[in-house]
Amino acid sequence: MKLVFATLYLLGASLAWSQTTTSQDISGLVQDATGSVVPNATITVRNTDTGLARTAQSNESGLFLVANLPIGAYEVSAEAAGFKKFVTTGVVLTVNAKLAVNVKLEVGAITDSVTVAADAAQVETSTGEVGRLVTGEQATQIQLNGRNFPQLLGLLPGVSTTFASGFALFGGYGVSNSSQSINGSRTDTFSWNLDGADNKDNGGGGNNFVNINPDAIAEFKVLTTNYSAEYGYSAGAVINIAVRSGSKDFHGGAYEYLRNNAIQARAFNATIKPELRYNDFGANVGGPIFIPKKFNAGRNKLFFFFSTDFKRLRQGAINTWTIPVPAQINGDFSALAAASWPKDPLTKAVFPNGIIPKSRISPNSYRLLENYPAPNFTGTGGNFVFPTVAPLTTNEYILKGDYNLSPKHQISVHWMRDYYVSLQNLTQLALYERHIPGINMGAQWTYVANASTVNVVQFTYTGNVIKEKVGIRPNPVFSKHPPAEPEALRF
Repeated sequence: MKLVFATLYLLGASLAWSQTTTSQDISGLVQDATGSVVPNATITVRNTDTGLARTAQSNESGLFLVANLPIGAYEVSAEAAGFKKFVTTGVVLTVNAKLAVNVKLEVGAITDSVTVAADAAQVETSTGEVGRLVTGEQATQIQLNGRNFPQLLGLLPGVSTTFASGFALFGGYGVSNSSQSINGSRTDTFSWNLDGADNKDNGGGGNNFVNINPDAIAEFKVLTTNYSAEYGYSAGAVINIAVRSGSKDFHGGAYEYLRNNAIQARAFNATIKPELRYNDFGANVGGPIFIPKKFNAGRNKLFFFFSTDFKRLRQGAINTWTIPVPAQINGDFSALAAASWPKDPLTKAVFPNGIIPKSRISPNSYRLLENYPAPNFTGTGGNFVFPTVAPLTTNEYILKGDYNLSPKHQISVHWMRDYYVSLQNLTQLALYERHIPGINMGAQWTYVANASTVNVVQFTYTGNVIKEKVGIRPNPVFSKHPPAEPEALRF
């Protein structure tokens, strides 16, 4: 479990202690038509999706900074006495972006305005970080075999992967995020953050506490080099994931993705197709929380986002074993080659012909041997071929809320819950279940004290529990009275 409480103050630049936050800034320089700086201009940035508005003043050098903004599309306007109002639209603030929006004011009445559209390709010039952005549209529209978002890292330059397919990322310990290397770094040195909350299970070899479904991702940024000291707790790349939020309008959707052996080709050297049932289904919805004419009537203060994702995997395999034949179960080892019979002189003296009387076999041992079925195969590698089907079930719930209490106070909270249940030990006499509940939750309060001071308080709680050896029971392959499948593993 990880419990983190962090406070950071921003005064022109950010200083952070002990915890990462996803911080987005808009800064710039205000000038007139001659290139002279314009101090004391009022800068207003407004989120066009939620209506959140923040203001700042340009200093004596004409510089301004609006720090700790949520991701989204913004409109930036500037006003100063003796100049026309300046408006820039289409400013897209992505996760961890530090955008420079420079302002050119024209002489005229403040009632007049000049509106320009921001460049489609917005280049960050205020930071030396090297990173790549994956948008929410890419996360949801690109076909992902298995629907595990780490596959998207393979689209970025400098990334090499060790998994055969994205479907292989999904396993009994959750999503495997230790299968990628960036710029030659070790695969277990990445940092994974969900809205600033650490999501990496260091004790599990790099798995995530919560495998966020692609439809709940607003976007994520992969920082590879030159990132700031706040990310100093890992040597490798930093992946900052922004969770989707609600907006003024309601948006939602439902989906199901499936794989089934009935619609899959058979391997070139296989005589049968192992069973495969994979269903990934869920839904999400987001929007404002309001009461007409009573609370949040303008739909610009309180927002929510809710997402669910359910995975049901039944993956078959063909296994070959060497098991005792009926004669051996009854103590008759005479058919074994001489070289295979025990060379111990005492054993040879007591059982020279390779036959152990049943009376000399322990009742417990004999009962254990009785579980084995008769051999059904005469080829190489063993004498018993049998199929197994590995069930894996996961349930995920995500809830996020954003409250723009005022231009000076913003609150954002998220709660995410994963629960993995898988069946293990499928080729042994006894089965057991593995249960892994995981959680990632956080709350962040942003307080704008004045135009140059922003205070952020963040609380996060993340972790998981691996419950091994749950529900130990006989393997039905080797049992005369197979137990029913437990409720947690049913489709």
